[in-house]
Amino acid sequence: MPKIILKLQNGEEKTGDVLLFNINQPTFQMQTDRGDGTKETLTIRMETIKAVLFLKKDESGGTRLRTETIAQSTYAGTMAFRLLVEFQDGEVISGSTLKYSPNDKGFFLIPINPADTSERIYVNAQAARNVNCKKLLGKILVDQNKITHGQLAESLKYQQEQREKKIGTILKEKAIINEQQLHESLKQQKEKNKMLGEILQEAGYITSDQLEYALHLQQENRKKRLGQVLVELKYITPSDICIALATQFHKSWIDLSQVKILPEIATSLPEDLIRKFEVIPVEKKGKDTIVVATSQPQDSEIQGVLSKLTSLHIELVVAYEGYITSAINAYFPPKE
Repeated sequence: MPKIILKLQNGEEKTGDVLLFNINQPTFQMQTDRGDGTKETLTIRMETIKAVLFLKKDESGGTRLRTETIAQSTYAGTMAFRLLVEFQDGEVISGSTLKYSPNDKGFFLIPINPADTSERIYVNAQAARNVNCKKLLGKILVDQNKITHGQLAESLKYQQEQREKKIGTILKEKAIINEQQLHESLKQQKEKNKMLGEILQEAGYITSDQLEYALHLQQENRKKRLGQVLVELKYITPSDICIALATQFHKSWIDLSQVKILPEIATSLPEDLIRKFEVIPVEKKGKDTIVVATSQPQDSEIQGVLSKLTSLHIELVVAYEGYITSAINAYFPPKE
């Protein structure tokens, strides 16, 4: 039986096994632990649901480090549409889906974040305040008549098995589109040396008005960076920032909110430089590489300075600045 985390509109959360989940039925049953070794079967009314998170079967709950290299497309999803869902209680999640209609009473999302513990998420549309829908690369290619819906579906199915590959690469490998067609579809996403706001705007994650407003707020609070302001405004999620930056600068990215860093790794670089560059070591790869998370992959000084401090090779990966700050303060508590 699939393991789930059930989120109800009243704020309650329950963890257990789902017996049968059918979005066309008014109720479903799930089993939860009573705490004394016995099970309790609950009947859940669909109208009370906020979301149902179907957990990955191989999820062990450990501290495995997961990164994903984003190749070319800033939309970097596994389905045809990218959705940003804001719930009535203010929570924001993002994911991709093969189809979406505002008239649906509910819909499934595939998390874009590779570190997400859920394999898919069911969202009750009534619990959502707003759903922002964007086309992903595969859908764009269909609309441009470069591929058919059947070819897209076949490639997406294959991509589920080869998650590290992006849809544009797979379509080209299968000879569904050629190099020139792929280049044309991605040419606006390959320009370099842009500020975060420009990258996010051209990726379709934010509008020009949203960027202008966020920049205005940032001017009033110089301590906050643009990414943090955009997340607080719920225009985007931390994962959106990581995907956009990883694409732009050809880096891997990591969700630090899902990773526990070993203390000996986190403190393997001097505190003054960690705070100066706002970075945090996250793991050691092999015998000669240390992975360091940064929110500014465009800053060449970071790699240069850190490389001089150690005989190890420094590999920079992208992470959300808010999570980096939390990690730094956790391993290097501010002095009173």
